[in-house]
Amino acid sequence: MVDKTQHTVDIDEVIENPFFKKYHSIGLIDEIALRNEIIKREYKSLRKNNPTFDAIFILSEKFNLSDSAINTILFRKRVKKKVFTGI
Repeated sequence: MVDKTQHTVDIDEVIENPFFKKYHSIGLIDEIALRNEIIKREYKSLRKNNPTFDAIFILSEKFNLSDSAINTILFRKRVKKKVFTGI
């Protein structure tokens, strides 16, 4: 049976972790996935005081992405990449 419970991650806490910094320095961090998680978090925050379109526009300006790209990040399901374990 697969546990489909959503786990929330504190991105700021992860980024401050010394292991994260080490992994980042050797290229093991997926920069785009990290950026997308930050965009999703900021979108949730922006939606508290802004309509959907405005929140998407603000994010597109901040991250220099099209509104379509922001929309894709927020609303399309992401296929998780397989991690090679060496086995």
